[in-house]
Amino acid sequence: MRALLFMFLAAAAAYGDAGVIIPSNKPEPDARILSLGEMDVDVLIDNQAARVRIRQIFQSHVGGILEGKYIFALPSRAVVSDFAVWDDVVRIPGVILERRRAEEIYENLRWQAIDPGLLQMGERDADEARRGAVFSARIVPIPGYGSKRVEMEYRETVPVEELESFFAVPLRPEAYRVQRAGRLGIRFELRSKHPVKDFQNAGALYGLKITERAPDRVRAVFEGRNVNLSEDFAVRWALDGRERLEVLTHREENEPGFFEASLLTEPVPVTARPRTVVALFDTSLSMQWEKLEGSYRALESLLRSLKPPDRFSLILFNTEVNAVENAPVPAAPEAVEKALEAVRASRLRGGTNLQAALEEGLRQANGSDAYIVVFSDGGSTRGMVRNGKLAAWYSRKWSQTAAPLRPHTYLFGIGDDANLPLLKMLARQGGIMEWVRSTEPIDFKLKAFLGKIGRRPMEGLSLSAGPASNFDMIYALEETVFPGSIGAWVGQYKRPGAATFQAASRTVRVNLPAVSAESEQLPRRWARARVDALLEKIERDGEDQGSVDEIIALARKYKFVTPYTSFLAAPRALLRPRLIRPGDPVLRVKTDESVVSVVALFPFGLVKPLRYLRDEDTWQTRFLAPADMADGTYTVRLILRDKMGRVSRESKTFVIASKPPVVRVRLDKSRYRRGETVRLTVSASATTRTITARMQGAPAVYLRWNPEMKSNTGVITAPAHLPAGRYRMTVSAEDFAHNIGTGEAALEILP
Repeated sequence: MRALLFMFLAAAAAYGDAGVIIPSNKPEPDARILSLGEMDVDVLIDNQAARVRIRQIFQSHVGGILEGKYIFALPSRAVVSDFAVWDDVVRIPGVILERRRAEEIYENLRWQAIDPGLLQMGERDADEARRGAVFSARIVPIPGYGSKRVEMEYRETVPVEELESFFAVPLRPEAYRVQRAGRLGIRFELRSKHPVKDFQNAGALYGLKITERAPDRVRAVFEGRNVNLSEDFAVRWALDGRERLEVLTHREENEPGFFEASLLTEPVPVTARPRTVVALFDTSLSMQWEKLEGSYRALESLLRSLKPPDRFSLILFNTEVNAVENAPVPAAPEAVEKALEAVRASRLRGGTNLQAALEEGLRQANGSDAYIVVFSDGGSTRGMVRNGKLAAWYSRKWSQTAAPLRPHTYLFGIGDDANLPLLKMLARQGGIMEWVRSTEPIDFKLKAFLGKIGRRPMEGLSLSAGPASNFDMIYALEETVFPGSIGAWVGQYKRPGAATFQAASRTVRVNLPAVSAESEQLPRRWARARVDALLEKIERDGEDQGSVDEIIALARKYKFVTPYTSFLAAPRALLRPRLIRPGDPVLRVKTDESVVSVVALFPFGLVKPLRYLRDEDTWQTRFLAPADMADGTYTVRLILRDKMGRVSRESKTFVIASKPPVVRVRLDKSRYRRGETVRLTVSASATTRTITARMQGAPAVYLRWNPEMKSNTGVITAPAHLPAGRYRMTVSAEDFAHNIGTGEAALEILP
């Protein structure tokens, strides 16, 4: 298959797993320029909720200053929850900002030779980010013959299939040569309320040393030198088979409480029935390299698993759709070989007409117990291409078949850039979706996926929580639950007290706590579920500002990356400099929880300790800026001491601003009729906070920043009752120091 399908030459997609830095002047990583000196991986899995922290130190082997792009792909269930870069010995933590704002600040800082890092989903825009699992971070500057330390943390939910779990950390790059780590350390811990058994390393490269093994906990470590990262780190384990319902809680003062209920279900015997399988195999150009090998392996495993009573059909699709047979045929060995030979003899070409392939699949998948099984990255480029429209079209077509004869839609997505939102929506038509990265071990997920063809999910499985008035916004973490897996739900509760949870035949009574730090991951898991629901709404109905604003607010509050937010790692003082007038008395600083004292050294000789305000989680002190200080930017040095006695230093800037903003006003024309729209374009000093335009007889209008025009813009309607004559448009601008400047423009109202 490789010789026939790979005869064309094309550049591999630029994706990497678990972090490679590509120098800005190179198309791929080059160890002669940047090499991975050290890497630490810290994994904690707490009741199927995984937290992975990765620390990497890259070494520069050239004399010039470099800018690099740090690229990695994560599992579909993962969300980035922390990011930091280091400037020499100073750690610069990432701050969640709205995506476009973060990009603007990053570009401004890097031209000032300041050391920022920018992490976001995708490499281009929010639309691309919603459709894949690729993350990229821009790192600048990387000093000549120096090092650059990058830290990243992500969270994911580990599934259970047939009472078994498989977990992998992506370490092997997809599109590049194998990366080597000068030193690699892995620390692994597994905790579980459901008893654990048969824990084992799933790979050969990383020989784990198990330091603790118990029914509720496993700990293991690995240390290696000059390790070629030629495979992902992976482990597997099994859970005790007894059905049980467990509830975790978390609540902080003056905040809503959060809960997670998880039901471990017992496997049931499978009754063998003849199946009809219509396999759709993507042969478009986007399915090259590891994606093609993985999808072919999955297809071959499916066809060879069929029994003589089963029937099957194979449909190859790219820009065009080519069915090997016009209708399903018995799954005889010779028919299976013919189908596989058709794949081996084909070539990757053209785009992806997923709509036409699904239509042909629906035509052939007739009869009871029929399955449409799609092997693709879901990147539709022909026919319907918008996720929401394509999913809605398929749902309508699928629903036109009589209910007993509707086929189950199973999708096996493959590739770091797989269109996961579309695959998930298509799977709602009586099926499931599974996804593997281009380089991750495929065996566990493929076995679980194929094992569900012919099995029935648990019908009507839901969670009941009472009293119902005390609970809000409950989301299922698993849309389809099969016997032998875990069904989980997250939600909020309003008040502490007694509560009852019921799922299937299991009921538990729980005392919801007033304050509990038992499961610190729960608020973020709930927020991620809420954001996923909003993102799907956007894919289905189109983007609306209310949904986008809520996504940004949740991501900033619970600290994770979404298609609309990014992590920007830069000195916090530069993200929001403090503007003051001479004499302004307050300095406020936010720090990590571990800090126990902060002392400020002011540029005019004053040294003052800061007081911690517990209610605001902020350090504060009052000071007087001398009245004769010239306007400009000044630096306060901060000395921070943590609980361990370690001392670190940071800086915070403030701007003395005694002069009002300079305002320039432009109108789109000089003469207007009554009731006509007046369009304003206003430029003001960089320190400006708000801009307001006023005209006689009209309400005031606030102007907003327009990135395309590089100015603030707005509109005012000339009042219909205004007498003809000459008037003035007055625009006032207020800066962060509350200085106010004004500008005017003349206009004429015609009779």
